Amino acid sequence: MADHLIADYFEDKPQSHQVFMAVKSQIERQGPSQIDVKSQISLGVNRKFAWFWLYNVTKKNPSGILHLMLALDHQVDDPKIRDISQVGKGRWNHQIVIRTLEDAESEWLGDLIAQAHAYGSAEPRGGGGR
Repeated sequence: MADHLIADYFEDKPQSHQVFMAVKSQIERQGPSQIDVKSQISLGVNRKFAWFWLYNVTKKNPSGILHLMLALDHQVDDPKIRDISQVGKGRWNHQIVIRTLEDAESEWLGDLIAQAHAYGSAEPRGGGGR
């Protein structure tokens, strides 16, 4: 069912869909996760760790630009990360703009995804779930 919802989310946006599927493949290599498709696409295991959305969808740029937010238990400083914010004790959100298939398939992004998946797979402190 998620595949159908993902296809609908990226309807008439084949370039962004292809980039998303490449990133999704990197996530799937880390292990299973649950996908929710609403105004954003989110993935989680014991808690959510990744959110995707399209930005700047216009007539000039009909596919939009894929943005990814990854939650980690630590801050990663890198010029490829657009924005970092600490949103709680032991949680930093890292916003990444993914413009190309090469970016989506990069080892650098794969390493960051592995860290985010590990964060999402860990039991939340205090017993709270997603």
